Amino acid sequence: MSYNVVLTPSFKHSVRQLKKRFRHVKDDVGVAIPVLLQTPRLGVVIPGGSGVRKLRVRNTDLGKGKSGGYRLLYYVEDQPVPTIYLLLLYAKSDR
Repeated sequence: MSYNVVLTPSFKHSVRQLKKRFRHVKDDVGVAIPVLLQTPRLGVVIPGGSGVRKLRVRNTDLGKGKSGGYRLLYYVEDQPVPTIYLLLLYAKSDR
């Protein structure tokens, strides 16, 4: 199944804010998107989040790997058109 990817306004805003501190944030997310397209349900479902999933993404600016990197919140919809909505990106150190 082929999925479309939708960048929500809140996701775009969070990337712009993170870009001020982490200059490679777009590259790091760019690595995660093809992985999501191949395995859309890879992330952990957030309890009480109505199907929203959380995926760990590496932050190359910090060099700490996925555990100290970003968290990508997204939602997968299969009907009527298979779509992955990227909702929010934040640095683990911020939460």
